[in-house]
Amino acid sequence: MLQISIEKVCDLIINSLALNATNPFEETDLDTLPDIDEDMEFKVPEDGKQDELKKVIEKLNEEEKVNLVALVWVGRGSFSAEEWEDALEEARDLSPDHIAEYLVGINQLGDFLEEGLAELGYSSEEFETGVR
Repeated sequence: MLQISIEKVCDLIINSLALNATNPFEETDLDTLPDIDEDMEFKVPEDGKQDELKKVIEKLNEEEKVNLVALVWVGRGSFSAEEWEDALEEARDLSPDHIAEYLVGINQLGDFLEEGLAELGYSSEEFETGVR
């Protein structure tokens, strides 16, 4: 089912939640999340705080990146856990070169990843070390 280790996802959750704690942007409204479009330009804040998270995501292999996108979509409710394969298929249509930028641009990335794990029956709590 999930083709990325829970440990990697949890590391991203922890880093994303830490960034959100210092992020001056308002909480993302689920209805205003960007649709995926290959020609879309992503707006990532230029304060440099997301650079490290982006580099971590860029180091993942293509299948891991696709799984992260699908996990976010399940976490935000765009797909259900039963639609996991559909989410993966749609995520594979994205350009791998834009995935890191897309994910870092999601203000609630950590929350969506955590919720996605829960929807798929995984627990992030055993891997998180006192961050919450």
